[in-house]
Amino acid sequence: MSAPNAPGKAPGAPPAKDPYVELAERIFVSLAARVYGTLAASDQRKPDPKALAAFSFKLADAFEEATNETPRKKVEIEARRKAAVKLDEVDLSGVLDVQKKS
Repeated sequence: MSAPNAPGKAPGAPPAKDPYVELAERIFVSLAARVYGTLAASDQRKPDPKALAAFSFKLADAFEEATNETPRKKVEIEARRKAAVKLDEVDLSGVLDVQKKS
């Protein structure tokens, strides 16, 4: 049995990729085009494609870390942190007392 389609998606459309993987894929394609393309010197030793892919993910990691350090993202993270419910700070003693009386 197939999974139901997400709203707004065409039937049979491939599932959406993780944005992190998409970023690494775009980096890999750009690097591969430069490294293995015709513009690269033919006498240079070419890196292993798997090593280039791993490097692409490292670059994607660095990009995401740098993105989280921008002023706009810091404000967004701080707002999310303030809006989050901290379960260790919630007083449930009144709720527990009501349950004991019932």
